[in-house]
Amino acid sequence: MFAKFAKTLSLSALMTLPLIACGGGLEEPAVDESLSQLGESQAAFTGNWNYSWGDTTTSSVDIGTSVGRTCFLTGIGGHMRPLGAYLYSGGTYPARAGVRKAANGNYELYVQPEAGKHLIAYARCVNSAAGRIEVSWSTGEQAYYGDKVIAAAASNRQCFLKDITNFAVPLKDSSGAIYSYSWAFDDKANPDEVRVLNDGSYWKLTIKGGAHTYPVNIHASAVCLDINEFDGAWTWKAADPGTAQINLTSVSGATCGLTGINGHFDAALGDWSDGVSITTSGSQFVMNMENGKRGWAACMK
Repeated sequence: MFAKFAKTLSLSALMTLPLIACGGGLEEPAVDESLSQLGESQAAFTGNWNYSWGDTTTSSVDIGTSVGRTCFLTGIGGHMRPLGAYLYSGGTYPARAGVRKAANGNYELYVQPEAGKHLIAYARCVNSAAGRIEVSWSTGEQAYYGDKVIAAAASNRQCFLKDITNFAVPLKDSSGAIYSYSWAFDDKANPDEVRVLNDGSYWKLTIKGGAHTYPVNIHASAVCLDINEFDGAWTWKAADPGTAQINLTSVSGATCGLTGINGHFDAALGDWSDGVSITTSGSQFVMNMENGKRGWAACMK
C-alpha cells in the first residue's frame, strides 16, 4: 500500500439506512467501563466516509466540506519524532497528524513527519454537525488546569480525538545553551497518553505524559457531536513486540472513532501498521494495535 513511501489516499464511502438498534460490546476485559450507555436511537447516520493518508514529508489531502459533516480520528501510526529534533539549532517543528479544517472551510487529513520518517493518519466523517464542539489542549495547560472540560455528559453526546501534535522541548545547560531536545511518544517504559473520556459528569480531554526524566510538550484536539445511539466502548493493548486486534461493534449502520492512544510511536522505517487504527469488514469494526500501543474506541449511530 505504501511501497516506496508514496503518498496514498484511501477512501471508502458507506451509505446506511436508518435503523433502530441497542448498543453492544465485548465481554470483559475489553469493554471500557468509563463510558456508560448513552441511549437508543431513532435513526443512524445516513452517510459515513473513511479515509487514510500517509507520507514521509509534510502533506495533506482535502476530504470534503465541513458543512453538515463532522470528521474525527480513527487511527494514527508511524513515527512521531519532531522535525529537526537532532539539529540542535534551536529551531524545530513538531510532528503532527490528524484531521482539521483548512482555510477554505473543508476538512483535510494531514501528516507532518520528520523528513525520512513516515507518519499515517486515519479519519472517518459522518453527515452531521449537530451539537458539534471542538476543543484543543496541551501538556502545559494540563499541568496547570488539569483535564480540559469539554461539555456535560449529555445522553446524546459522543466525543473523539481529532489530531495530535508532538513538539520537541529544548534542553539547556547551566549557561542556557541548548544541548539536546526531548519529545513524547518515544519511551517504551513510560508511554505517553492522550484521551477523550466521559467521567459520568463531563466529557474531558486529558494528556498524560509518561514518567519521564525529561519534559514533553503534546498538543491535542477533540470533537464532540450529537448522536442517536451509543454502541459500545473498548480498550485493548498489544504485546511489545507484537500485534493485537479486538472486535468493536457489528451493529449495522454504526460508526466508530478513536477516543485515546497510549504508547511509543517510534516505528521502524516503513512499518506503516505500527500504531492504532480502526478498520471495517462489512458492518464489523476492528481496532488494530502493534508493539505495545493501547487504543480506546467508541461506536455510535
